[in-house]
Amino acid sequence: MYVRVQKQIEQRQLLLPGETIVVGVSGGVDSIGLLHILTRLNEQYHYDWKLHAVHLNHGFRGEEADEDAAYVQEMCHTLGVICHSYYRDMPALMKESGLGAQVASREVRYQLFIDTALQIGASKVAVAHHADDQVETILFRMMRGTSLQGFSGMPVRRWLVTDKIELVRPLLAITREELEKYCEIHQLSPRHDSSNNSRKYKRNLIRQDIIPVLSQVNTRAKEHILQLAELANSDDRYLQALSQEALNRIIVRKMNNEIILKKKCFETFDLALQRRMIPLLLSYLSTETEWSLQHVEAVLRMISQSNPSASLDLPDGIRVERMYEQICFYKGTKVSSNNESFFSYKLNVPGTTWIPEAELFIHIRSISFKEDLPESYTGTPTLAIFDADVLSGELMVRSRLPGDRISFPTDTGIHTKKVKEILIDHKVPKNKRDRIPLLFSNDQLLWIPGVKRSAHAWINNKSNRYYLIQVDFANELQEVTDE
Repeated sequence: MYVRVQKQIEQRQLLLPGETIVVGVSGGVDSIGLLHILTRLNEQYHYDWKLHAVHLNHGFRGEEADEDAAYVQEMCHTLGVICHSYYRDMPALMKESGLGAQVASREVRYQLFIDTALQIGASKVAVAHHADDQVETILFRMMRGTSLQGFSGMPVRRWLVTDKIELVRPLLAITREELEKYCEIHQLSPRHDSSNNSRKYKRNLIRQDIIPVLSQVNTRAKEHILQLAELANSDDRYLQALSQEALNRIIVRKMNNEIILKKKCFETFDLALQRRMIPLLLSYLSTETEWSLQHVEAVLRMISQSNPSASLDLPDGIRVERMYEQICFYKGTKVSSNNESFFSYKLNVPGTTWIPEAELFIHIRSISFKEDLPESYTGTPTLAIFDADVLSGELMVRSRLPGDRISFPTDTGIHTKKVKEILIDHKVPKNKRDRIPLLFSNDQLLWIPGVKRSAHAWINNKSNRYYLIQVDFANELQEVTDE
């Protein structure tokens, strides 16, 4: 078992040499086994890990919990591991928050992992979930209602803080029985949490009653459930990649707290991909909530309703709104909520895009040779040429938002000015300003067609590829925007 853990860590690069690592230690068989194994590996293979144990006394079991904390501190002292021991009055927190014991405890515990990791500069948090925990998780999700992703079980790694702190599970292939034998051989005498005997917790019910019955049906039941998890995980990874690729094609606007999709495009994809796109969208806005199949189905029902507009409130302050041909997912205040005429579209490159709110067509040609450019290739109010190699990301067009600015060349250098002021300078009537399209590459404003071209992506002698962009305005709008 010890060798299998070591191979798992190295093959998956769960823990790298020289890393500072937080280890969650409750004092039970699994976490004490993990801490002891990591300490031995560090000594034997000279990984130069800096191990820090984090223990939480939940305040549930009085003297028994105090003894657990004392045991963990003593074990850390014996193993030469720094121990961070915390106490939290969970009953009081539950009363204040209305959360159940297990949910509240998990939230506090993981926050302590993150806080400690940030404090000591740790890049990894190692927890002791094992194969039996994985089986219980899959069964629990199945009975609660889940998708194929739920059958994948707990991942061997995931981000706690994106690009900073990663959670890893080195023991997912190890059974509880193997860990018990390991602790017995090494005379570790781990603690036993008496609350694990209580059937009021659903996981304990699964562990004590359901799994033994399944094992009577087939002695290899747990093994087959884990095989299902592996198969589901590989299939789900493939479908997730397809879903992300499809989603990227239909997003017309993406900000920190808001994503807007094209409804018709979303509905062209198979239901299997739609069901995966929605958790991707929700998880982008909130990583705190585990999005269930019920959440996904609720969003799908809202999108498919026949009335022109609809909305849905979800946990963690997430709201989904459908307005005619757009679907907006946002958290907090919607950026476009102050402007009912807001529009945003991803442009076809090359190709033509119709912008109904502005009553205009945007034509984009991709050109490789300067000889193909029109004679007046420096541009006109309705024609602009950009260096395609300088631009990054997809091209999109949207209406203005508060704070939009454009940088443009002047006789004295590059000048930056608010779009609102530019439109005022060009005497664009107030009631028409929200119909003026703004052309963007990522967050870089390139052009206000008919009004002002930015200083970004000008072509020069070194340019090799060009985007020639022509805007065909409706007459009324062109009259008030032409310079």
